[in-house]
Amino acid sequence: MSSMEIHPSELAYAFSYAKVDSIIGWGDTPFQPENGDAADWAKEGEERLRTAGRLVGDPETGLNFTPAITAAILALVNPTLVLLSERRSGNRVQRLSVHAAGIHFVGLIQRGDGMFEVTSYADLMAAAGACAGFVGATLEPLRSEARVETTQKVLSTLHGSAAKRPDDVVGGMVRLGLSKTEAESAARAFSDPAAAGMLSVLYCAGNAVQDADPISVMTNADKQTWTIFPPASLDGPMVLERSSVAALTARVAVSTAARFSARAS
Repeated sequence: MSSMEIHPSELAYAFSYAKVDSIIGWGDTPFQPENGDAADWAKEGEERLRTAGRLVGDPETGLNFTPAITAAILALVNPTLVLLSERRSGNRVQRLSVHAAGIHFVGLIQRGDGMFEVTSYADLMAAAGACAGFVGATLEPLRSEARVETTQKVLSTLHGSAAKRPDDVVGGMVRLGLSKTEAESAARAFSDPAAAGMLSVLYCAGNAVQDADPISVMTNADKQTWTIFPPASLDGPMVLERSSVAALTARVAVSTAARFSARAS
């Protein structure tokens, strides 16, 4: 895994060469100046890229991006798969995306100072693990499985009642098939999560999302993570399941590989 720090104007300049201004999971706003002229912003991006050694040559004989920045930009502007992790921190939503194209898995995150970090991951497992950790899934291994299937309506009702009527929620989860200990753990994750977020697996083509599998991730103060998965089909059930970084990583990697395998067959 390798990372580089990059200014938004550098990304905007590079995206302009790919004739793309909006990036899946980000839109265009993070890469544009809050105030100022677009031409000045592009000039700043070019200067920064050249100073960092990411843009070589000169305007007269031709400017070229280095192979590393070229591979990163091509993955960002035309991915086949995007893993999008989002978590709330105070009033802000923090975001980590990993854009996959061919053998390249390129992560993108924006720091509080406005700078971006672009990270190359070795493979899908590494990318999925980074996203699972980003949304707060526990590192502690699972000692036992816990899983129930139900409807979106039932889960929404339980989630909405968790803060005000926790005993009712525990009872409802027990009726779904969880043990009392498991139900209490899930209720704590619903009502007062120490960490919570969404990991979305986005299947893409032409820099547009074609299909999506969103996964809700909630971790309680006891470092017990629960996830909610969408149905495998329109008629299928919602799934509430105990999880962890390792378990969620495996689930994302396996389901994604299965989806691409089905497309190829």
